[in-house]
Amino acid sequence: METKNPDDVVLQKLQEMEYEEHVLVSPHSPGGGGLALLWKQHLEVEILFTCQNLIDTRIKAEGRSFYVSFVYGEPEQLKRQEVWEIIMERTQNRTEP
Repeated sequence: METKNPDDVVLQKLQEMEYEEHVLVSPHSPGGGGLALLWKQHLEVEILFTCQNLIDTRIKAEGRSFYVSFVYGEPEQLKRQEVWEIIMERTQNRTEP
């Protein structure tokens, strides 16, 4: 999710929720950006890469392993190609789902 909040505000809210694990990407400016990925402890989530538009992971659950890329679409049209290139570079050699 996009947080639009500083990490300390997000962490304070997380205390009220029932998610044991998380990763945060800090906002790029006040009120702009910031990503949070939350998950339950029974999942094994390996964070492979983060940036302002992407949290790239490898997840192990119920004996299976797979990749998941959580993408926040770039609002500036001219920067969308950059995001696509990052995704393609990160995923081109993967053989698992």
